[in-house]
Amino acid sequence: MHKLFTALLVALSISLFAQDQVAKDVLDKLSKTTKSYKNIIIDFDFILENKSQNINDKKTGRLEMQEDKFRLVIADQTIINDGKSQWVYLPAMNEVQIMEHNPEDDMMSPNKLFTIYEEDYKYTYVGPESENGKRLQIIDLFPKESSPFIKITLAVDAAQHELNKITILDKNGGAYTYKITTFTTNSNDLAPFTFNLSDYPNIEVIDLR
Repeated sequence: MHKLFTALLVALSISLFAQDQVAKDVLDKLSKTTKSYKNIIIDFDFILENKSQNINDKKTGRLEMQEDKFRLVIADQTIINDGKSQWVYLPAMNEVQIMEHNPEDDMMSPNKLFTIYEEDYKYTYVGPESENGKRLQIIDLFPKESSPFIKITLAVDAAQHELNKITILDKNGGAYTYKITTFTTNSNDLAPFTFNLSDYPNIEVIDLR
């Protein structure tokens, strides 16, 4: 019985190692592909769900990224970050908030969603899925240390080595899903990643720097 139990443990360890290796291979290809682009433009659906609080909200958005700069347009706000400063523009209030960029804050850098797996997370291969004719590789990420999030699930296009969907689960039962609807790379038409106050007459400026 002891030998059988040991054999089962060895078989399980080999299986888990193989799954981790598959996940690493998928993530390495995703990282290499993502970093090969001069810039990335994605349109996405954002879905927030929390069953215990009866929340089910859906929005559309656009994210433009180049190096450490980004522009995020979603719902009733625009966030622009040039790698040094960040502007949060609220058109309904004709207000802009300005703050220093904090490179240590993952939430202030949506482009880190594309490389979040490279550090501070353990990963495991869940398996393949098919969606709308695409073959997806599903990988779960788990934080190595205490975090507001308990799990991040990545769906990676197996043919293109590009992200297709990200789902983030928090400790309060919230699920945040980003479903990419269009994925464009190496554009020559991106606007500068800055906010020009002169384009917005009478705007209220809240400078938090």
